[in-house]
Amino acid sequence: MAEKENVNPADVSAQAPAKKKRRGISNETRSTSQLQFHEKDAANNNLFIGHIEDVQVNWSNTGGIFAPRLIIHIASEHKDVDQRRHLYKSLFSVESNVDTIPNGKDDWKVNALFGFIKHLLEVLYLRGRQFTEEEEDALSLDFEDYDDTGAYVPVDPDTVFKAYGVLFENVAAMLNGSFNLADGETAKPCYKDANGKPIKLWLKLLRCTKRKNEWSNVEKNGELGLPTFIGAGVIEIYDPKTNGVPRILRVDLSKESITPKQVDKTPSIGTPGMGGIQVPTGMPQMPVDNGAFNAAGAEMPF
Repeated sequence: MAEKENVNPADVSAQAPAKKKRRGISNETRSTSQLQFHEKDAANNNLFIGHIEDVQVNWSNTGGIFAPRLIIHIASEHKDVDQRRHLYKSLFSVESNVDTIPNGKDDWKVNALFGFIKHLLEVLYLRGRQFTEEEEDALSLDFEDYDDTGAYVPVDPDTVFKAYGVLFENVAAMLNGSFNLADGETAKPCYKDANGKPIKLWLKLLRCTKRKNEWSNVEKNGELGLPTFIGAGVIEIYDPKTNGVPRILRVDLSKESITPKQVDKTPSIGTPGMGGIQVPTGMPQMPVDNGAFNAAGAEMPF
């Protein structure tokens, strides 16, 4: 009887062709849609706890012109991935016209966008320091739609989109840890700790805000969202040293609500393809409890 040849299993593994994964149903296949944040997920102070999952820039084709949007993916702290809540905050370009230049009647649209981005960077990226000159240049639009007298100078829409795209890409790079990254170094997102674990955040998610005694939806469909008009802020790093009590963030119940309110008007903010938001009629108010917040395993603040 012939002697059996000894074969190294590692050699067999190395010689075996890699199995090509075919299209089909696998453990990665999603059978249900992602869950959204709900007022039941809030803590007793009406704030939410979560983290930033991802930051990226996407481009969409708008009338033959590619338009960018900066997307901040936020998720809850649920250990069970299937129970985790998700929110996607999208920031769009602002149309360049006579009203959106400095001192124009709609210059608040640009100021609100830049203020929101600055807030994110202050909390997660700057951590108490000032921008460098290089960082300020990277966060500046590379077109000017006004002259020395403050008069409007028309700019091609494609130029506007591309300029915002560069700015958004630089914001994403700062948050993702890839801005000015040296060769050979690994990007470390500033919304994760030294061990690569997402940093826990207090989140000011709202359904409605009140202005001139009228409620308006924060998101066009009345869902919870991060308001672009940040006030004192919309995110804050969760500090266990304060026994779970946020240092800055508060919800002013007289003009901010995490529950649906009756919305009498449907204002339109912005321009389609450049951050337009349609605000629909609100829904009846719903009760609040903290069941899902408790399920997240986070400490209650009070």
